[in-house]
Amino acid sequence: MRHVLLVTFAVLLGVSGLALAQDAGSDTLTIARIEESETMDPHNTTTISSIEIYNLVYDTMVALDDSMAPVPGIATWTVSEDGLEYTFRLREGVRFHSGDPLTAADVKFTLDRWLANDASPTRFTINSITAVEVIDDLTVLLRLDEPYVLLLSSLAAPYASILNASFVEQHGDQYGTSPQTTDGSGPFVLTEWVRQDRMVLERNDEYTWGPEAFDNRGPAHFARVVWRLIPEDSTRIAELEAGNVQFTANVPELEVDILEMSPTVQVIRYEDPNTTFIGFKMGKPPLDDVRVRRAINHALDRDELVFGAFGGLATPAYSPVSSLLPFASERATESGYRFDPERADELLTEAGWVDRNGDGVREKDGQDLELLWMYSPFTFTDNLIPLVQEQLAAVGVRVTPRQLEWTAYLAALRAGEHEMMLMSVRYINEDGIMFFYFNSEQRPAPNRFDFVDYEVDEWLNVGRTSLDDAARAEAYENIQLRAIETAVFAPVAHQLRAVGASRDLSVAVHPYYVLYKLLDTKLAQ
Repeated sequence: MRHVLLVTFAVLLGVSGLALAQDAGSDTLTIARIEESETMDPHNTTTISSIEIYNLVYDTMVALDDSMAPVPGIATWTVSEDGLEYTFRLREGVRFHSGDPLTAADVKFTLDRWLANDASPTRFTINSITAVEVIDDLTVLLRLDEPYVLLLSSLAAPYASILNASFVEQHGDQYGTSPQTTDGSGPFVLTEWVRQDRMVLERNDEYTWGPEAFDNRGPAHFARVVWRLIPEDSTRIAELEAGNVQFTANVPELEVDILEMSPTVQVIRYEDPNTTFIGFKMGKPPLDDVRVRRAINHALDRDELVFGAFGGLATPAYSPVSSLLPFASERATESGYRFDPERADELLTEAGWVDRNGDGVREKDGQDLELLWMYSPFTFTDNLIPLVQEQLAAVGVRVTPRQLEWTAYLAALRAGEHEMMLMSVRYINEDGIMFFYFNSEQRPAPNRFDFVDYEVDEWLNVGRTSLDDAARAEAYENIQLRAIETAVFAPVAHQLRAVGASRDLSVAVHPYYVLYKLLDTKLAQ
């Protein structure tokens, strides 16, 4: 596979202790992460902590190469001239971990199930499909009601993992809640899941059908992969430096430069499309007033946040969309809110919020301007939260943070318990952030803002279906400008990524999925 980032370090200075954890053996890879997986049902979540396991346990018909282009996964395809029919031919010999063959009937079951799931936060990525027809055991036809230019990249997403129809039907609502209720066809088998502690995956020795974009199409080099939950930054990095874990994608931003000097660790830097933002529950006072939302945007000194919270490993965000994407709008970036505390003061005063008590907190009708800010820990939150509190306090807004464990956090957001929320999201294309968050039908989640704009819905449809790139660019720019105008959220930063690995590990880093299938990652020679 041609990897954009393929980093190999030999064991230095003869320090054999840098090898993989001795008690686990050199055929075991131990990975540290900060979040628990939510579920092994790919239709019911968008969390990165679940996605990184889906990529190992499941297969998709389409894969993404290092340039983010769709390439064959377990299927090849042809497309009709009008863009309304996609015919997929499955690879022969693909089997689920249970031993069942993967057939076109499983593809139909998977897509039909996904399309019928009204609660799925990702159903929108394939809702242009009107029919799934089995032609023969290895051939499936997808019919669309209108062209959808993003269909192949949508079918490359982990949410499009092909499920074993009989296995899902056997376990019903319990599917994906344990190793015993999970069945995939990927390079690894989920064998142990101790919640809030670890997930253990064993190599699928029969796996030889990895995407051709990989140098190694299977089986994987490691016989066993252990995902350890280590939310504490200091503990996670100490375990990495000691060799007790060999990889983490969760390196605290303020420690990257220091970690690069470690004799036992390599730091790998790369970029992916992402946005960290503070979201507003627009249906709740006082955030139902656009002046308050605009004031908060103006009160944020993003340059200070980039260096104080992200250690410079980010760029300030003024628009919802990363500049790495083709339809990111320069006009939107130029129109984004800049640090202007005086303007923030003016907007809050216009909205009727004044400091009558002299305590620095604005009030209106006897109510203090105090906002509940829910979040789940990221590597940067310990530094970001107090900085934002301080910046908003400077214009008279009191922020009360509430930290929740990831799954509890998502549940609270779905229930609408928040006023402000913190999110850091990765996406493959413009649809992955704009349709995902701004489409009115995505309420109550992932559109957790109460944002409804039917003109935006129309523009989103143009962006998804038009074969005219100029029309798509105009539609996406309009959406970005409308998001800024309405101050639906406050973009904070576009992160620059850094992961840490043992120096004796040859790590193939995918620019979006990081370890992806783990087929080309191995011990250095």
